[in-house]
Amino acid sequence: MNIPNLPLLLAFVLPLASVPAGAQEPDTIRAPQPSPQDTARAAADTVAADSAPPRIFPRFPFPVSRGPGQAAAWDQSDLLNTGALTFADLVEFTPFLQPIRAGFFDGPQAAVFVGSGPGGFSYEVDGYEIAPLLGGAVDLHEIPLVELEGARLVREPGGYRAIGHTYRRDRAEPYSRIEGGTGDRDTNLLRGFISSRVLGAPFGFGYDRIDTRGTVSAADRTFLWGELALPLFAGIWGELELRNVSAGRDEFPNISRTDWILRVRRVLGTGWHADLVAGAGNVDRELPEADSLSPLPREASARQLALRAAGVGDAWRARLTLRGWDGDGVPRFAPEASLQLALGPVSLYGKGYYTVWEDFDAAGGYGAVNIDLPLGLRVFAELEEGDRGLFNGVPQARYQYGRWTVGAELTVLDDYRVGGRAGRQRVQPSPGLGPPVDSIPNLSGGTVDISRLWASAVVARPFGGVLEIGALYQDHGPGGDFLYWPDREWEVEGSYRLLTLSDQLEIRLTGVGGLQGELIAVDPNLGPGRTQDVNYVRGEAVVRIKDVHIWLNYEYFDALEAPGDLIGLPLPRTRNHFGIKWEFWN
Repeated sequence: MNIPNLPLLLAFVLPLASVPAGAQEPDTIRAPQPSPQDTARAAADTVAADSAPPRIFPRFPFPVSRGPGQAAAWDQSDLLNTGALTFADLVEFTPFLQPIRAGFFDGPQAAVFVGSGPGGFSYEVDGYEIAPLLGGAVDLHEIPLVELEGARLVREPGGYRAIGHTYRRDRAEPYSRIEGGTGDRDTNLLRGFISSRVLGAPFGFGYDRIDTRGTVSAADRTFLWGELALPLFAGIWGELELRNVSAGRDEFPNISRTDWILRVRRVLGTGWHADLVAGAGNVDRELPEADSLSPLPREASARQLALRAAGVGDAWRARLTLRGWDGDGVPRFAPEASLQLALGPVSLYGKGYYTVWEDFDAAGGYGAVNIDLPLGLRVFAELEEGDRGLFNGVPQARYQYGRWTVGAELTVLDDYRVGGRAGRQRVQPSPGLGPPVDSIPNLSGGTVDISRLWASAVVARPFGGVLEIGALYQDHGPGGDFLYWPDREWEVEGSYRLLTLSDQLEIRLTGVGGLQGELIAVDPNLGPGRTQDVNYVRGEAVVRIKDVHIWLNYEYFDALEAPGDLIGLPLPRTRNHFGIKWEFWN
């Protein structure tokens, strides 16, 4: 069967197998908060890693959990106490990125930051970047959750980067987890995870499968993960990791990707860490039979080598990454550096990168400052400037970006917050989501005013828990033409958190409702066109009883007369899922 929107769909599926709260973005009302247990454990981990050789493959420091460079954080308890099926579900509960979906699970999903196309989002896991080797955007559905101990969504020049850390077992007993779920769109979920030792060496294995009838057609996604760590000598550890993800879709290209990763890591002393990350990835793509004559490449491969160093002090945290590439759809050299400082009431964050392709180079920088003032007032500002490759795998095309904002927030009695920020945003041009360039037109982009307002309040503490409500509104003014950037958005949220019975019972309830305004999407036959407003409601309920997590999630979209995120690909009106996770220590 021939798909009329195939060029647009291929812009999504090219990378198909690639695969704390409110600090830089203090205006978030719903970025997950790390639990006190996770915060205490993370601090203990850092002290232990700095004072003695660890029992496990040592953790590399995350960006700080509170600082101007942070957007959202998910620690182990957050990932366990959620019904998210993929990383896409986590992103949709944050206001920073615009999710663009081709169906629910049968089609891929991208994340776009203020009209910046695929270059505005990237993903790395323990220092290894999962680059979309065939160009286009990273598919959020192909970022699994089963092997993760924690994740951060961090602001960087021109967009956001998701950083994942795989699970590290601190206790002596073997750990395992099993999860099953089912729900609307004939979707089934099965996950399994184990962390133990073989001949004294830590190892882990994970399995994550989703199959669905979907919206356009049936589809399935399977992820396999394994790792083995060994203490070498002089406090040096080595780790070998295998990642394999495959996606089978009736009317989208089938994708299979395998990544082999080798890490060598050492804690150098008090607060200093270093590692060497080497890996190779290979992607195979099978087009639908009707499109078998397409000139698009069927496979791609690339190798990367990264040397990383990080320093952590009482008032600072720095990181340097020297990354080199060889292969398809990747730059030759991509160094980057970041620095975070806490100077009394002032927090500073800066990051810069430089990228060398075959035919051009690109650079960008981002800086942010946060100042805490008396009486619960704080002020903040950000500034960024740079350029990026337009489609990753198409190095001759690129776009430029720039942004500045200033804002303030007032907190009263620790329970009430109100704030806002405003500034200017520039994206030129506003790119499509992937190649071929001639079939996915760019818009001119431009420079526009941007604004965001938010408020939240703790309204009650029933049964010892915390009930909070909040609201968020953001828009951009006239003056530019941007792809996949809504002209306005508003959202309200309510949440309830309860931890009781000596931490044996935990309840998390979250509800979000709002409106996504018109955005410009591309029809390959008709060119750019506007979607209509879409109203939505998302809800999630999780109850943990000791080591058993029971979850239910629900989504509703008012998609009448609205084509959804992509022209010609309407979203279903509802989606709901139910599942159970069970942890074992034995």
